[in-house]
Amino acid sequence: MHSDLMLDAVRAEAAYRAEELRKAGRSVWAARARRVVRHVRAARTDVEVPAQERREGARETADAAKTAR
Repeated sequence: MHSDLMLDAVRAEAAYRAEELRKAGRSVWAARARRVVRHVRAARTDVEVPAQERREGARETADAAKTAR
């Protein structure tokens, strides 16, 4: 009797873990599919995006002597 309960518990745990792994696999697959769709949609648009320019500016740092007063 006790061994039957243990066997049932082990089978239930194995089924639960297998289902969780299947869910995780589906979510990874779905994320990849969404990424591909976004890439394809972005490639189809006729919007021109200018190249990003790096801003070069003099950074002003706090003078330690002024802030210590």
